Amino acid sequence: MPAVSTRTRTERNMKRKPLRGTLARYRNRIVEVLGEARGQRVMIRSIHDDGIERKTAVKWGNLRVLEGGLF
Repeated sequence: MPAVSTRTRTERNMKRKPLRGTLARYRNRIVEVLGEARGQRVMIRSIHDDGIERKTAVKWGNLRVLEGGLF
């Protein structure tokens, strides 16, 4: 049975703009923050299901804190 999280969605999201090089979670991917874009957005680098690395601008409020360890 999966553990039930007591944190709400907004508590898991980042509270402020992440620094360059920060690892975070966006949707089902772990991403690296590359830098700031305009309009409360940041550029991220991620590897998609097809194995291609892509750079995308996303709102930093949609990034979630990377909890625990990666491995």
